[in-house]
Amino acid sequence: MRASAFRPPQRLEGRYVALEPLEPGHAEALRHAARDPEVSRLLVAPVGPTVADVRRLIGLLLERQTSGIDLPFVTRLRSTGTVVGMSRYIHIDPENDSVEIGGTFLDSAFWRTPLNTDAKLAQLRHAFEIGDAHRVWLQTDLRNERSQRAIARLGALREGTLREDRRLADGGYRTSVVFSILRSEWPGVRGRLEAALARPWDGAPVSAAASP
Repeated sequence: MRASAFRPPQRLEGRYVALEPLEPGHAEALRHAARDPEVSRLLVAPVGPTVADVRRLIGLLLERQTSGIDLPFVTRLRSTGTVVGMSRYIHIDPENDSVEIGGTFLDSAFWRTPLNTDAKLAQLRHAFEIGDAHRVWLQTDLRNERSQRAIARLGALREGTLREDRRLADGGYRTSVVFSILRSEWPGVRGRLEAALARPWDGAPVSAAASP
């Protein structure tokens, strides 16, 4: 795996979104994107309700980037420039040619639109075709059935669960559901995602949460 492909700065482009390096100046935009409490409810690292909370989260993620284990991005609409979420490469592991895509959230106004598929295609393409990864994996909370369905639609294989493996901000524990895609499976996954994104979309949000 090419470790340099998972070091900043990297900019990934999809059809509808661009993933750009996370910066401290993104705090207000990310707070707005996560204004619906449902966006953060099941995240291991929730996006707090204030700009100061988001700045602290950004500081933590940039520290992890400096250590070489994370590479965080903001997700920006190409059509308007609006920041609509965030995603990361996590557990960057060149020794085992493996990387996780995670830490993802999207403004709930854009749930059930092509944006998540578009962003994941950009991340998977970069990981396999530029980073030469052998395995890309994803995980989510067992309670988050919406996220599990979204990951399965990508074409990732469900591997199993890790019981109460992650401590949450409220002091409880999360049981994680793990999915993966191998390099040999990537051409089929890529074709499926490209076909899904070929369907027309007018660029409009679909949720009432789009209001401030």
